[in-house]
Amino acid sequence: MAVGLLLYRSVLFSGDVLMTTDDNIGEIAQRKSDMPYTFLWHWSDANLLGIAWQLTFNWTNLLMWILPVKAFTDSIHAVDLILGSIFFALFLRQRAVSFWGQLLGGLAAFWVGSNFTLTYAGHIGKFAILMLAPVSLLCIEKMVRTKRLEWSLLAGGSLGAMFLEQLDVALFFSFLLGAYLLYAVWRDHGFGLKSVLRMILPALVLAGVVAFRPLWEGYRTIIGSETTRLAESNRNNWDFITQWSWPPEESIDFVAPGYTGWRSGEPEGPYWGRMGRSAEWEKTKKGFQNFKLENQYIGAIPVMFAFFALLVTWSKRRVTDEPLPGNRRWRADVYFWSAATLLSLLLSFGKFFPLYYLFYHLPVVSSIRNPNKFLQIFQLALAVLTAFGVSFACSKKPDVGPVSQNG
Repeated sequence: MAVGLLLYRSVLFSGDVLMTTDDNIGEIAQRKSDMPYTFLWHWSDANLLGIAWQLTFNWTNLLMWILPVKAFTDSIHAVDLILGSIFFALFLRQRAVSFWGQLLGGLAAFWVGSNFTLTYAGHIGKFAILMLAPVSLLCIEKMVRTKRLEWSLLAGGSLGAMFLEQLDVALFFSFLLGAYLLYAVWRDHGFGLKSVLRMILPALVLAGVVAFRPLWEGYRTIIGSETTRLAESNRNNWDFITQWSWPPEESIDFVAPGYTGWRSGEPEGPYWGRMGRSAEWEKTKKGFQNFKLENQYIGAIPVMFAFFALLVTWSKRRVTDEPLPGNRRWRADVYFWSAATLLSLLLSFGKFFPLYYLFYHLPVVSSIRNPNKFLQIFQLALAVLTAFGVSFACSKKPDVGPVSQNG
């Protein structure tokens, strides 16, 4: 909360208004003007002959309806990041991560990199997903520890609620959260019939119920507006979908701030890399030479601790002591989050990663632009490893004793 108030102080405690390229105060005011009627369906006469439109009743739109326009515009990013940090810390606490691990992990997940600097672009739906993702992780942990139905339903409900915010990013995050749901149940209980019926099935059913309408509407939109274009030119669609792929060589930005410039149009540090470059730019000089609105700097310290977590886990694979007392599955956790970090980074490369072409042919994925959205998942997964690394470095070596077979 202190970090959030510090970083957003120039708009929270003054008469200034937060400027964003999308979701700016004019856009917010227009959306708010017809609430609450737009939650049901509403005819707006603001655009020429008018238009019928509807807003999803979700966390973001609820706050937009309740708060004054300026207060919402200035605070929504900070509110989501602060709440996300709290739920993320509570999740890490369930995994026996120390306070300092929770602190540095939360900072690495939400207050640096794309997850913070996307404030400049607005993208308030993404920030709501960043808040809901650790809610799902926390509920999953509570579910596997207590085996109670209500935690399973809360896990599924929070997972489904992400689809009410922004469909494409929610779909990408659901790959991680769905995998963690299955992994956590297997880690603690195995895949017996009781585990499936008591924990996995209720969560997935409720997630499907909540997410059904946005998924169906998205599917209808794809079928109605995309199929013809896909049939006409699959190559052009590939170029369109993967234009915002993260160039692998620019990953140095994770530890070297502003190495390729800060963002497009920034007078003091214009972006000179190749993310967002149009496919035919080198030949025709038409379209975008590049385009980037956020900065991916995470910091050498979080990255160092993330590698340290993996190093400790690998070096102690034949040793009996436990770096995290009370957490009998720390080794499996580190391997899971390492795999999630690596895979999300590779997928963020998009057209620069050969196997992305296979991923692109999955249902619906071929209509989702910008593989660099996986960088938000990468940052969250890396932050979990950072938290484990800090805990390994800070925890006292416990008494040596036998380790369970699944440890």
